[in-house]
Amino acid sequence: MPEYEWVCDQCTYNVIATMSMKEYNPKEKRYCPDCGVEVRRKIENVGLSFGKGFFRDGYEIADKVKTPTEDGE
Repeated sequence: MPEYEWVCDQCTYNVIATMSMKEYNPKEKRYCPDCGVEVRRKIENVGLSFGKGFFRDGYEIADKVKTPTEDGE
């Protein structure tokens, strides 16, 4: 289940909520309980790695693929 994070730019209040994608409403406004200012949604980069065996066409066999260690690079 995804985690959503909101941050207050004034007082550095931070909240993380775990909810389903169906529950999350991007139009719903949230406010800081400490100073009452509208908080903004914090969006970070996500690391993504497909590794050996994942190919664009989906038909390649992982045994035929040379990795950088096998090539000597």
